[in-house]
Amino acid sequence: MNKCLESAVNRGDPELRQAVGEIIHRISSALPDLKEPIRMYLAGGMAVNFYTGYRPTVDIDASFSHRLLLPKAENLVVSYEGPDGKPKVVYFDMNYSTSFALMHPDFEKDAYRVEGKEFQDPKIELHIIAPVDLALSKIARFEENDKEDIAALARHSLIDPTSLEDRAAIAMDYYIGDQSTLRLNLKEAVDIARTAKMKSNESVKTIRHER
Repeated sequence: MNKCLESAVNRGDPELRQAVGEIIHRISSALPDLKEPIRMYLAGGMAVNFYTGYRPTVDIDASFSHRLLLPKAENLVVSYEGPDGKPKVVYFDMNYSTSFALMHPDFEKDAYRVEGKEFQDPKIELHIIAPVDLALSKIARFEENDKEDIAALARHSLIDPTSLEDRAAIAMDYYIGDQSTLRLNLKEAVDIARTAKMKSNESVKTIRHER
């Protein structure tokens, strides 16, 4: 049975979701007729936003199940109105690559199909990488916003420290090079996830006690 991110639990801003859907349709319009849809795997801050509602981002990080020629970058920029009523833009990041992120070899197989009429397209099927793989993908670069994204996933009980460590152990077997920095980043990421999850649990207990 295929896992999916149902439209009702997608926490992304509706207007932002429409803009992402428009970019999908623009990519699709440049493709020839296909026997079956290409899969698009959403990652990065946009994926975190869809899962948690945290930190709306301006760029779409995504990979595909097939190699394809994308339209020109300027054609993959869409304007929309943000929740504050101010104009926003979202664009497709042409430079994103999974080759330099820590990714489990099964990240495509374990991705969730994203439901929602705004994403429906005959040539492209939108998927979102699983929360634990999303957290893993943040560990190689591990800048401040990556740490915040990991904490957000943990606060929403989408990842836990043990699964993060276990998934990373397998993923690292597929990487060549000095892993010392990666392992230090992983240790900190696990600590971040553990702390965020504990604080979230304490907050829930406090709310229940007050009631």
